[in-house]
This record gives sequence, structure tokens and C-alpha cells, in this order.
Amino acid sequence: MSGDLPAAGRTLVLWGGIVLAALLALKLLVLLAEPHLTFMPVRGLALTPAGLGLPFEEIALPTDDGETVHGWFIPADATASDRPPPSIVHFHGNAENIAPYALLGRLTRDAGFNLLLVDYRGYGRSSGSPSEAGIYRDGAAALRFLRARPGIDTGRIVLWGRSIGACVAVHLAAGDAAIAGVVLESSFTTARELLWHGGAVVLYPLSFLATYRFDQAGTIAGVTAPLLFIHGTDDRIAPFLLGRRLYDLAPGSKTFLAIEGGGHNDLLALHAGAVWDGVRSFVAGLP
Repeated sequence: MSGDLPAAGRTLVLWGGIVLAALLALKLLVLLAEPHLTFMPVRGLALTPAGLGLPFEEIALPTDDGETVHGWFIPADATASDRPPPSIVHFHGNAENIAPYALLGRLTRDAGFNLLLVDYRGYGRSSGSPSEAGIYRDGAAALRFLRARPGIDTGRIVLWGRSIGACVAVHLAAGDAAIAGVVLESSFTTARELLWHGGAVVLYPLSFLATYRFDQAGTIAGVTAPLLFIHGTDDRIAPFLLGRRLYDLAPGSKTFLAIEGGGHNDLLALHAGAVWDGVRSFVAGLP
């Protein structure tokens, strides 16, 4: 028949269908694997505020999609100041949970700051499974809790995000003029640039089929609060250049604290003095 495709055309259509089917199958595989490739939840809590002799409140926070986020609220030393203290909300990194940050409670109490530690869904004692949108909801639940708590100065809330937690802090602070300050530790620009520069180049092509973006580069323009960037110069996971690039994109008042010789997971372990001095001075100096 005159309407029939020639053999070459039929071959082209056939191969086009095969390629399309392969791409759709790969897309489905990436979507299924994405949470497992991205998140590395840690369940066990090796350390608690009780084990350190710190006063604290164990909290279970409902999210707006039905999960329950577990956390600890460690109050400031009431004798440190005669005014409502600043409050720090800490968002931890990927392959960890709130347990090691109970140690921060000693520092924040002595400085006269409240500290709220929260685990993302699927981490520690929190319910559910993590996703990019999910951990943003978990951060929002923590912020709602703190703002509704009696005795909190809602004008002196500081968000401190480490690594993937920096994405949560930027997401929450963007467009929220009530946030007093933001600390971004070992941050990066986007998930795609992190794969390219952070030693996971083999996964880079798959990022074009993925849905997770962790796009701090595109979001940070909405942050009006003062910013403190902290980054180790020898960070091999979220390279220093990405932290510096995000700093350059940030508007308004900002400070960059480079930790000479610091890596990605050792800043508080090996450089606690420099990191905490920077954070304490930043928080204490906020209006």
C-alpha cells in the first residue's frame, strides 16, 4: 500500500519505541531507587541528653502529612540571662541522627540558648520514610512547635542546618522574615552539582531523571535573615567550592567561616572550638 512506511522508516520507528521504553523503564527505576540512594537513615540513639545529665523534654511532633517527628528540646540555663533566650533549631546531616548533637546541649545551655534537635522521618525514633519533600515538612513541624511553645521569643529563632540539613534550613528561611538567623554548615548548591563535584560522577547522568533537587542555589535568594556559612577547606563530600558558591549567591548580611583542614563529618569532632565560637558569636550578635 502507498501509505506503508518503507523498511528504513519502520526500523526507525521500532528503535525509537525501544529507546523510549528503555528511558521510561530507567526513569521508573530511578524514582524507585532515589530515596534509597539519597538517604541513609540511622535509627539507634547512642547518646541522649539524659545520659549527659542535661535537662530536656522529649517531644513527638505531628507533621502536616501524618508522620510523627521525634526530637529533644534542651532549655537554656535560666541563670544565663534575664530575657527570653535565643533558640537554635538544629537539622542534622544524612547518615546520622540527633544523638551526637545532644553534646551541643552543654554548649547552648552555657551560652544561654535553647536548643531543639529533631530527627527526620525514618531517622531515630521518627515514623515514616525520608524524601526531599518529607524532610522539609519535618522541619516545618519543628518550627511550628517552637513558635507555639510558651516562653519562646519567636523573633530570636535561629536555624542551623548541616549538609542535607542546610537544605531544610534554607527551605524554611526562604520568604520567612521572622527567622532571626541561619547557620549553614557544610552546605552545597544543588544535588546535581554535589554529584558532579563530590565524587559521585557515575550517578550524575541519573540526576536528569531524578525528582530530588535540593536546590539551595535557587532558593537562597529568598532568605532575608543574616547568614553564617561554615565550611571545611578539605571537605570531599560537599566540596568547599560549592559552599563558597552558595555564599556568593546569598543576599543580604552574610559571613563565611572557613575551617582550615576541616572535612565534611569532622567539624564538630575536630574543630569544635572554631565552629562553636563562630556560631555563638553569630547568634549573640543578632538583633
